Amino acid sequence: MDLFYLSLFCQNILDRNHLHFAIEPGSADWFTLNLGLLAAAIVLIIATYAFKHPEKRMLIAKIMAVIVAVNCVYSHIYYLQKGTWDIQNNLPFHLCSMSEIIAIGMLLTRSQLLFELLVFWSAGAVHAFITPELTHGQGTYELITYGLSHGAVILAAFYGTLVLKIELPKHAWWKVFLLTQLCIPIIGLINHLSDGNYMFLCQKPNADNPFVIGEWPWYIVGLELAILVHFYAFYLLHRYLFKRFNAQPVV
Repeated sequence: MDLFYLSLFCQNILDRNHLHFAIEPGSADWFTLNLGLLAAAIVLIIATYAFKHPEKRMLIAKIMAVIVAVNCVYSHIYYLQKGTWDIQNNLPFHLCSMSEIIAIGMLLTRSQLLFELLVFWSAGAVHAFITPELTHGQGTYELITYGLSHGAVILAAFYGTLVLKIELPKHAWWKVFLLTQLCIPIIGLINHLSDGNYMFLCQKPNADNPFVIGEWPWYIVGLELAILVHFYAFYLLHRYLFKRFNAQPVV
């Protein structure tokens, strides 16, 4: 059914990834991104253990939310001032862009629904570090904002499980998978109206991701299967971490 909708909305008559820059795994930029994520994780761990009171840990969550929000808003200002903002590339409809907004809401409110979406959608952010693809071209700022936005999604999901003590209910992975399917025809329509390639529904990524197999639209079938496996794996991981490091929930 999703392929039927995409066949209506996506017409591959142009290169929708013409601004994209795929970073080669093992390159200097690749190491910069991943070492930056590691450094941010270490700082967050130190800050968390330095402040063990629930209110202080919620304060850290709010500071994280503000940093992510500033990065999100400033990126639009930056590209507007640069004169390169357009609806084909700058709307927040990539999975990681939507996850970034969800991370802000979850960190501020501890919403159960937002947390569940964030945990499973953060799987895409993990692959964003394994096979990075900058959607606004090559540059120092592009590298920094890419690392900050995607790294925040990953760290916020684990912060929710390990520090804010939000538990995933049974079958959450299947529920979020179904919700994700509802997004596909909507994003497909947005791609049709904007000539964009949000969620890479109309053209496969430039990055050499092992889960992207074949050409349009068949690589989407493989991605759907990969998403299902990833969602279940993240469900098991976060359930294990919650039980392993369980403490009194934050009030």
